[in-house]
Amino acid sequence: MHAQKGEQAKVPLNAIVVGGGIGGIATALSLGRRGHNVVILESAPKLMEVGAGIQVSPNMGRLLDRWGVAYREKATLLQQIDIRRWQDGSLLACIPCNPAHGDQLTIHRADLHNALIEKALSLPNVQLLVNSHVVDVNFDKTEVILADGRVISGDVVLAADGIKSNIRPKILNDNTIKVQPTGDAAYRITLSREEMLAHPVLRDMIDQSRATRWIGPGCHIVAYPLRNHELFNVVLVHPDRGTVDDMWTIKGSKKDMIDEYAGWDERVTQIIANVQDDAVMEWKLNLYPPLRTWTKGSIALLGDACHPMLPYVAQGAAQAVEDAGALGAILSSISSKLDIPAALQAYQSSRKERAEQVQQSGKLNRIALHLPDGPEQLQRDEMFRLAMQGNSESPDRWIDEKTRKILWEHDAEEAALKTFQEYQNKHSRVANL
Repeated sequence: MHAQKGEQAKVPLNAIVVGGGIGGIATALSLGRRGHNVVILESAPKLMEVGAGIQVSPNMGRLLDRWGVAYREKATLLQQIDIRRWQDGSLLACIPCNPAHGDQLTIHRADLHNALIEKALSLPNVQLLVNSHVVDVNFDKTEVILADGRVISGDVVLAADGIKSNIRPKILNDNTIKVQPTGDAAYRITLSREEMLAHPVLRDMIDQSRATRWIGPGCHIVAYPLRNHELFNVVLVHPDRGTVDDMWTIKGSKKDMIDEYAGWDERVTQIIANVQDDAVMEWKLNLYPPLRTWTKGSIALLGDACHPMLPYVAQGAAQAVEDAGALGAILSSISSKLDIPAALQAYQSSRKERAEQVQQSGKLNRIALHLPDGPEQLQRDEMFRLAMQGNSESPDRWIDEKTRKILWEHDAEEAALKTFQEYQNKHSRVANL
């Protein structure tokens, strides 16, 4: 009999989670609630999640709800998504959020992070160590070595150490990852409720429960309310002019942003005009290739460490939380610590192809959104109209009903258990031959 989605671990493990971001804390919670002992190692002196808004799509919300994470009080429920033309803001498509898939919410990244931390650290078997920077791993002994010389050993090491993972090159035996620039960079800005209300053209937008996507030549913008309509979150994707390197986010220039979106819908130019000069952040959007493997022995990668997502389909945090759910389900189903490497292989089988498909759909989505004005763009805009009548796939994967079904109706815990069951059946057949 395999474990139910919330069942306690048959063999409680000592798990080391490297990284205290959303993926790491979600993994600690997923394991901790099933009875494993978890230590989270965070390199920073205190846990901080920066950034701005993210979307809680139903595939992520389903797991958070099941795990009892109190995130909803800080989230904003979206009722529809508008797609608008860059120049005059005319409506190309207006897609209601179909509650059949589950709720689609937006949340400030820090609010989600805090809700996860609160829930995970309320468990007596989950502890957090800050100032704990992992520099090396020992695969034979399943232990991590910290910058200050401490060595911490466990039964399993789960690396949620992000896009600049220290553990990834050790698993792959390779320090080089051939990153492919998408050609885009993105500005991230947040406006306060007061700033939005001060302008007649923006006033409506702060109180509406909708996300807006403007699309134009080489650029697109996504905007939605956060924190119960107290904040307005805007991400502006534009051609990378070589101003940003691969490092995290850097301060962007308001002047460049004004120039980039000159001639756009008045709502866009007003949003930009209202940004404080020093409140513009910019980051380069790179596509990361699929990895050969996510696991080695009793050590595995998750989240951005193995599948960094582009923001074009709003699935970055969701896919990391799915990884966490899959790990919790599979590692709670094993009947001996000797099965950990096999369980991690099953985790990879259950997650790798899906996460990589989501990565790729982001790349494809960019092309459709950024068409220059002309015959192809007119054809695309007609497809939006037909999609609203149910007669075509939407050119924007984020609102395409078929893509939503694949993304949003997925239950990562259920899928993981099914994969693990198949894995065990196959191996017991081989053993009996």
